Amino acid sequence: MSKLTQVNQDITKEQSDECKLLHSAWNDLTKVWTLPVIHALGLKEPARFNELKRRIQGISATSLAERLNELDQRMIIERKVYPETPPRVEYSLTKKGIELHALLGDLAEWVKKWDKPDIAGAERVREEKIRPLTRAK
Repeated sequence: MSKLTQVNQDITKEQSDECKLLHSAWNDLTKVWTLPVIHALGLKEPARFNELKRRIQGISATSLAERLNELDQRMIIERKVYPETPPRVEYSLTKKGIELHALLGDLAEWVKKWDKPDIAGAERVREEKIRPLTRAK
């Protein structure tokens, strides 16, 4: 391989920085319960805390509060406090969150298409001569 060809295949600093940003966002989004919270708000919003807790089976109040706080900090959701007694707080997706919800829907379709266990998928792996991952012993 010529030096010129190799230079063209190197990742640029800009591409490396983009990968780091994506990695950071991916780590936050793949925390336990984050995707179900986004999905629950995407189905029907706005929603109050206890309504979200009912929609997401199995989530604890602590986990829900943590995920809502993290999503609020990332400006994926909006927390609106109404000046009432008792206080009323509602959560909804921001414009950024709505766009993310749509992207996650596309990702879910991609996963369904390519990661479903089927004979054709196993055959494709053999054809491409890719070894399946095995657990280290």
